[in-house]
Amino acid sequence: MQLPILRSLAMVAVGNAALSGRDVRGFWPDDPIFRYTASFSFLTPRETGPLKQVASEPASWFEKLAKRGCAGLRLHAAPMQQSQKLGHVDEHMLVGLVGGGPRWLIEPVYGDRSELWEGFDRVGDQKAPDKKIWLSAYVLIGEAESGEPADVDVAGASQDLREALISTETVARGLPGAPFADQFVAGRRALDGQDAAPPPPFMRFTELSPDATRLLQAAGRAWVFGAMGSWNDLTPEAALKPSYERSSKVLFGALQRAVLVVANSTYRG
Repeated sequence: MQLPILRSLAMVAVGNAALSGRDVRGFWPDDPIFRYTASFSFLTPRETGPLKQVASEPASWFEKLAKRGCAGLRLHAAPMQQSQKLGHVDEHMLVGLVGGGPRWLIEPVYGDRSELWEGFDRVGDQKAPDKKIWLSAYVLIGEAESGEPADVDVAGASQDLREALISTETVARGLPGAPFADQFVAGRRALDGQDAAPPPPFMRFTELSPDATRLLQAAGRAWVFGAMGSWNDLTPEAALKPSYERSSKVLFGALQRAVLVVANSTYRG
């Protein structure tokens, strides 16, 4: 799973724990998702001039949200901005590239209105001795009326992912060397609670249910979409290409739903 996606999921899950009164000190900067992050800001637009920094780390941002009456955080995936020059490209094909794939938006909810914040990253000192080269920020991009309740159906998302994994594994077994088939099996095992790998460290700050935890582990195991060397980089023979493309879209949709459901299952607003 690409780091910006995992980070947005973590921000929502940890943020909801903080808004419920849980101590989340140590999430920043100690969590591994910030290993290469030099700074992490929260910015709002001004009428003129540069963006205004309202917080310089997550805990401060969560605290300010609480003081303003935020009921909780939700995660959304907005459609990727398509290029007119390239024409339509499926989101899973570009998710491994900077700016590719769905736009992951965090929604702080204040009763009948909400804000939308989007994460951005730019390169800072590429020669930093500690390899912390990324300058990261979430920027307030707009406000809107609070929408419909978010999808929190962990059981439904788990079943969707299981079916997608079975289908995609069948396709993988038909390719030379059965690439990624073992990852699809590992994803199903994680759904069954048979994954021995430890969960992401940020989860110690959250209040994820056991079922949501298994869904997150399964999504992590089965996330095969990226750039060079990923599932996207395969070139199946003509006979398998339709099933490969079809199962890829279904799997990506199931994985995307899993991320959203895991994050939004922590919303208590």
